[in-house]
Amino acid sequence: MPVNLLEDWCKGMDLDPRKALLIVGIPVECSEEEIKETLKAGLQPLCAYSVLGRMFRREDSSKAVLIGLADQVNYATVPSQIPGKGGTWEVVVKPRSPDDELINRLNHFLKAEGRRMVDVVKTLGYSTRPEEVQPEGLAQVRPPDLQPPQESMWYRKLKVFSGSTSPGPGEESFEAWLEQVTEVLQMWRVSEVEKQRRLLESLRGPALSIMRMLRATSDSMTVEQCLDALKQIFGNKENYRTSYFKLLQTLQKPGERASAFLLRLEPVLQDAVRHSPSSVRSADAIRLKHTLAQAHVSTGLQGKLRLLDQRGCAPTFLELMKLVRDEEEWQTAMEEEEGDLEKRGRGRGRRGRGSGQGPRELVGGRKECFVLPRFVHGHWSPGTGLENHSSPAANAKASPKACHLGAALSGRPRPR
Repeated sequence: MPVNLLEDWCKGMDLDPRKALLIVGIPVECSEEEIKETLKAGLQPLCAYSVLGRMFRREDSSKAVLIGLADQVNYATVPSQIPGKGGTWEVVVKPRSPDDELINRLNHFLKAEGRRMVDVVKTLGYSTRPEEVQPEGLAQVRPPDLQPPQESMWYRKLKVFSGSTSPGPGEESFEAWLEQVTEVLQMWRVSEVEKQRRLLESLRGPALSIMRMLRATSDSMTVEQCLDALKQIFGNKENYRTSYFKLLQTLQKPGERASAFLLRLEPVLQDAVRHSPSSVRSADAIRLKHTLAQAHVSTGLQGKLRLLDQRGCAPTFLELMKLVRDEEEWQTAMEEEEGDLEKRGRGRGRRGRGSGQGPRELVGGRKECFVLPRFVHGHWSPGTGLENHSSPAANAKASPKACHLGAALSGRPRPR
């Protein structure tokens, strides 16, 4: 960096860096006389100075000149750049403090990126007027009405796409690049200008040239429109037809729940939308129409979905899944309740039929019946449940046994 070059140069010449300037950005073809005339006109507000040396900088293919001062640098009067041949020449001084050094590094970084300090302030979400922010005096600037930043300036970098027929090292194919951009774009909570800047940051070669040309043609292009244009140019049309055909052929299987069908449909839908020249936002509408046409849902839920379709308020995947799952849970609960009621009804029917039927026939012609205890002749006489209904003789044989059992239960002695 120029500041490091200034310090190293001064250290090699045993010179105090606070009494020196470094002029960079001088064209190579500029002669010594032209350099002196330009310095004389640009450094007029300063005290006495002298040219201590010149060198060639390979980084930017330009010359650099070291200027020695009689006194220490006056930061209030020293210019940040002077007009010269080929444009402006940058004046580099030793920063006053670590904060000034940080600002100096930030200035050089922004200059290399083609940005301004105002852009940094806007990116951080601060509310201030651009004319109040100057690169050379940012340390003293206190932006009024500070607001919380909308998003951290550290963000997930996009993969690189150049649009070349054979991607170079570190470059991705259009399909892989578009998949990541579509995913990350929904996570960014920044302005449209910042989204476009991050998008351009990931482009190289022909793709970058096309995007610059499109932006020069229309300043109002959104990021979605830029992606649509890239799909038209670099997208695989055959993949679009194939993926859309797969989407149309995705049907609900017999016995498959609607929620399981939506889970199976979503990857196919996203693949079709990714290859489609239409906007990504149409995925919700396509999903809703396909669900109405192919999914088997209840009449009530179908009415809700048709109303959303007519109003143009297509739900997202998660919203639609919640509607379907709630409906399925309600139906499951109703089926379980009906099953419980049916089981209770069957149980009552069995008990009713059992009490109304005659005694069950046992071995030997006897029949079983259940008789409640009776109060006979001042004693409780329990029913034995064993009576012979086949003939009087059988009853005569069974009655002594019944009498013995009843007597035992009632506490009376058995008759002999």
